[in-house]
Parts: sequence; structure tokens; C-alpha cells
Amino acid sequence: MSANLVDWINRVIEHNLRRPAIRMERLRPLHSLSKNIEMLNAVRKPAIIAEYKRKSPSGLTSNISLYDYINIVKWGATGISILTEELFFGGSYKDLISAASMLSLPILMKDFIVCEKQVETAYNIGADAILLISTILTEKELEKLYEYAKNLGLEVIVEVHEESDLEKALTLEPRIIGINSRNLKTLEVSIDKARRVLGKVPRKSIKIVESGIKTLEEIQEFMKRGANAFLIGTTLITNPLKIFEFIGDLNYS
Repeated sequence: MSANLVDWINRVIEHNLRRPAIRMERLRPLHSLSKNIEMLNAVRKPAIIAEYKRKSPSGLTSNISLYDYINIVKWGATGISILTEELFFGGSYKDLISAASMLSLPILMKDFIVCEKQVETAYNIGADAILLISTILTEKELEKLYEYAKNLGLEVIVEVHEESDLEKALTLEPRIIGINSRNLKTLEVSIDKARRVLGKVPRKSIKIVESGIKTLEEIQEFMKRGANAFLIGTTLITNPLKIFEFIGDLNYS
């Protein structure tokens, strides 16, 4: 693992290394997040990945049920992200299993993935894509988990925050790169930093902006800068109907 991680991330990593794998038969076909994004980009529409989380270390607490949330955002989302981290986000593998039984949209398992048994679990319980966070993984760990996921047929979003994260990620030539505006160590959000890092991502990569998106104007600006999709959590979990504003369907009622 990368050095100098703050205490809460280290606790998550230690917990996830001990967390047992879920071994069950996958019940749904694989759905491609990248293809969905590309189809919307072809008609110049924003691709929104709507995230479900119960709480976060930044202070969010949500009372909306998974069922109610999905039944709103599924009509406008390109994909659904399910937070499965237990300690600080209140997530669970059960949430993703439930989402998989409800959806034909691509599902991203959002977690601090640090070992192969988490990747195996993601596939088994119905995820179509996983997130690998460059900040918390060494180059060797990142490569190992990336290849393991690809061999299972999962798509991988390689998440970066700093330019050094991006340099590490690009050694894989990843199809999808996530640019997280939030610094995981300080929990501060910097849209300006996301703009700078986005500008350094190769044009051939699918670029997903994560965290801090609140308005349609921000989405439009990032699209002009080359962003292909947006992973939005807090803004949608507090007001799921806002997804229809983001995709331009303002007549929804």
C-alpha cells in the first residue's frame, strides 16, 4: 500500500483485507458502463453515474432507502454506483446484491479495493465495474488488481486525484480514468485541481469526474474540457430528482 495514509483509510484497508469473500453464482449478465457512456457522448448528452451511499466521512447521513433511490435515478442514470465500504460509509455487499436484482443498468462497486477477494466478490454479487484508487495502491498492486478484474470481464475505473496518481495509472493504459475532486486524506474538494488533472488525461481514455458536482453548469463546463461522465453522490443522494436537471429532462414530474 502507499505510505502516509491517514488513520481512517488505514482502518478501512485493514478491515477490507480481513473481510471474507462472497462466493455465489453470478445471477446477471455483464453490462458495459463504457459503452453506455460512449452512446450518450455520441449524442452530446451527459452521462451520469448516480451513487448510493448511506453516510460518508465528510459528514453526510442519508435516510433514503436503496429501493426508493434506484427507482428515481434509474430513469436518468447511465450507471449506478453502490458504496459497499462498511466502516465509514455504512455500505454492504447486500446493498449491491439488492441493486443487481433491480437493475439492468451497469453497476459500479465503489469501495477501497485492496485485494483479489474483493474483486472476486464484486463479480460474484453482480457488479459490472470496480474502482481502483491509485492513491492507496502501489504501482504493482494496481497492476495486479487491474489485470485480475479484466480477466473476470469487469470494467475498471482507475481513480486519480494528484498528477502523481495519474502518472501511476497511465502505466496501465486504462480505458477509464476517474478524476476525484476530493482529497481522501483531507476530505477537501477542489474543482480547480480536477480541471488541471483532467487536462492531462489522454484523449483516448474515458474520463469520469467524481465528487463535488452540484450544478448543470459545472457538468457543461467539464464536458467542454473533455469529461465524458460524472459520478455524483452527495448531490443526488440528498435530491435524487436533480438527475433530470443534469440530463436536461426538465419536464419530469
